[in-house]
Amino acid sequence: MKNRIISSLGIAAAMAFLVGCNEINFGGMLDLASPVTFANQNRAIVTINPGQFQTKASIGKSGSNKEITLEIKNADQPTKVKISFDKNINIGETFDLAPAQIGQNFGLKGTMKTAVANSADQSGWESCSYQRPETVCRSLKSNEAAASKTLSSDLGQDEIGSRQAPSVPGPVAVHTPDFNGQPPHVPNCHTQWVTVWGNQTVTYHYQTTTRDLSASFVQGDKTLGTYTGKSTETEKIYTYQGQCY
Repeated sequence: MKNRIISSLGIAAAMAFLVGCNEINFGGMLDLASPVTFANQNRAIVTINPGQFQTKASIGKSGSNKEITLEIKNADQPTKVKISFDKNINIGETFDLAPAQIGQNFGLKGTMKTAVANSADQSGWESCSYQRPETVCRSLKSNEAAASKTLSSDLGQDEIGSRQAPSVPGPVAVHTPDFNGQPPHVPNCHTQWVTVWGNQTVTYHYQTTTRDLSASFVQGDKTLGTYTGKSTETEKIYTYQGQCY
């Protein structure tokens, strides 16, 4: 196995909002000073009355749109609303989405601050696996060997080649469970691939990305309410992986 180097994300890459298809999940609080009416994706109208509510927010992609999903704990069963906007609308550290862009009667304005912290490098051993070809043989009597040879002739060399496992460097084990090499028995062999488990040395560190989201629901010059939330994600980053054996 070749050594693999995985570079850690830079601050600039981490601050790019909604890159790729990864979903970002926040936990936080929705604080409404005025009623807010959402036009949900299924065209249902949902109105949330003033108050403070624990709210989960997730931001991701669905088809050609980006989506903000809110799960608002304003009742025994949380109220779920979705806000969609075009995938080409990029949001950075600050954002200002107009009502027409998100299909609502309010706009969204706010900030999302991102911080990335890396732990110290650590080294150790971890389990691993790789594929190895093994040649397996069994004995055939003379008449079985003749039938096998006839079948091989009928199939042709091209088709036989297509059924053989690719040749790779490495050890090949030969098993002859019932072949003693004495006539009238002849060996019939084929190659099969097996999974071999082993260990390898690794060097890695943990990367923690923290995002603080603050958004305001605005109608003209009026602020209807705010949402504040935090997202924390930790990823194990490998900087070295030794040979698996």
